[in-house]
Amino acid sequence: MAGRGSHVGPMTPVPIFVISFAAFYLVSFLLELCRLVRRFDLAPLPAALGFVYHTLFFCQHHIFAEHPIGGVTMLFLAAAWGLVLVYLLWQFRYPNVPFGIFVLPLVLLLLGGGCLSVSTIETTGLSLRSLTKMLHVASAAGLVIAGAIWCICRVLYFLEVHLLRKKRALTPPTKLPSLEWSSTISRIALAIAVFCLCLCGLAIVLFTFFCG
Repeated sequence: MAGRGSHVGPMTPVPIFVISFAAFYLVSFLLELCRLVRRFDLAPLPAALGFVYHTLFFCQHHIFAEHPIGGVTMLFLAAAWGLVLVYLLWQFRYPNVPFGIFVLPLVLLLLGGGCLSVSTIETTGLSLRSLTKMLHVASAAGLVIAGAIWCICRVLYFLEVHLLRKKRALTPPTKLPSLEWSSTISRIALAIAVFCLCLCGLAIVLFTFFCG
């Protein structure tokens, strides 16, 4: 049941748009899988196109919309957007590492969750209540992104340890990041996750005592 100030409509176009740019991410994921046996330098390209579409979707359906998407829907879509951004940055910096195999499935799961929880909110201008909700959603999305990055880095770390013990490697030029890189990024992600968790708790306290 939708809460006060929100509504869910069966005619909302949100799932249609989400499925559209999710298709780009799915193509990139399949190309990333192919990179394990054959070189595909353009594997991140569909994800980049989907990311542009994803960003335009946010501008149209949240920033400039009369009834912007909100609540859990916004949390899922924002977390997916952030993970795709991280994937593209990583891929630009380390083009031979198949990050998409680990990142893009999480993105698709988050987008699926967004489609199943479509809701909109009424625009009431800036207020402590609206700012608190924005802080809550942003910090929760940041927590999801940082937690996902931590998990991915730990998987990469233990996978690299396993390959080193077996004295094996991925098909060149595909490779995994170094143990030092995975360890450092996982520590940074953990610190960010703790910070976002504190912000999320602060938003809950503000909403409970000042906006209830």
